[in-house]
Amino acid sequence: MNVRVPLIGDRSYHFRIAVWRAKEAESTHMNPRNTIVAILAALSLSLALADDFKTINGKEYKNVAVSRVEADGIVIKTKTGLSKIYFAELPKDVQERFHSGSSTPIGKAVTQVIDGQSFADKFAERVQKRLDEREAILQGKHTPGPAELSVIREFNFHWVFLAVIAIVAIVLFTVVWRRFQ
Repeated sequence: MNVRVPLIGDRSYHFRIAVWRAKEAESTHMNPRNTIVAILAALSLSLALADDFKTINGKEYKNVAVSRVEADGIVIKTKTGLSKIYFAELPKDVQERFHSGSSTPIGKAVTQVIDGQSFADKFAERVQKRLDEREAILQGKHTPGPAELSVIREFNFHWVFLAVIAIVAIVLFTVVWRRFQ
């Protein structure tokens, strides 16, 4: 057995250890065949999900994917972009397939009432409160809170500190100037 004892100045020993550890840390390569199979599966799945629609006016949409279902129609994704088809333009079987009657009609607002107040009312109150605060700040009627007061105090402290340093510097400069004259 040939064991080499590293000397103090032998740098090749450290290099060999580093290369050996680097080879251990290499990741395994992915099989290209598995990659190709995964890509083909994704493409075939997207083609399987594509639909063809024909409106009651006769306009045809081929190889489109339904992006989302809204209250008044469906949004489809085509080669050229997104389009919306209203349920009134679709045949009855397509309307039933996407449950056109089950969603909330467009003209009515849906609000959940919590503690005697709806979410929309609470949101409107918060917005109005923030607008009132901003208006008070603009008109100079704003009373600062504790966080703002601490910032103002710190800012004023720094101004006073700089003013004192400037006065001391001027006095020292004057004293030194008079000694040399």
